[in-house]
Amino acid sequence: MTLTVQFQTMLAMVFMGIWIGMAVDTYSRFIHEKRKWHWLHFLNDLLFWLVQALLVFYVLLHVNHAEIRFYIFIALICGYAAYRALFEKIYIKLLEWFVSAVTAIFRFLYNLFNRLLVMPIKWLVMLIMGIVLYVLKLLQRIVVILLKILFSPFKWFGSLVWRFIPKQKWYNLKEKYLKVAGFFKSVKNKVSNWKGKKK
Repeated sequence: MTLTVQFQTMLAMVFMGIWIGMAVDTYSRFIHEKRKWHWLHFLNDLLFWLVQALLVFYVLLHVNHAEIRFYIFIALICGYAAYRALFEKIYIKLLEWFVSAVTAIFRFLYNLFNRLLVMPIKWLVMLIMGIVLYVLKLLQRIVVILLKILFSPFKWFGSLVWRFIPKQKWYNLKEKYLKVAGFFKSVKNKVSNWKGKKK
């Protein structure tokens, strides 16, 4: 391995150390939750570090054909330490600003979508439902009026027939109706008393 390749490898590993520091802060900001241990947290951490290892291996593969040397780990550590000492605060501020900007844009787009599409559709549906209900009520009134018109001849005919029935027969019908109603009322009272005694 030539000195140029070694220098390129060390420089690449320093940048990868800085990248790992940024990735750890980003991962902690978005994914990692400070709660009690859970198997899902362990799986997330395992996948995170596996991805970082694959990225480092990919860079090494392009720089020195993935030849592992001791100075590679030193360069990674130096890059990570340089990030913590020099770039951590700046990156965290930029990350928070980026999160705030994306959140604000998302809220703006959500409100715009809600006002331009959702609310008009909602009001249109409410308007259609109001019109349908009004039409149904109007149809109901029309049907009631038509039924009254259709049954009015029968009503007139019944009242006409009722006038020709002798009063004596009408009193007899009334007495029979009262007797039948009194019979059913007495049966109802007996059943109620029997249920009360049974309880």
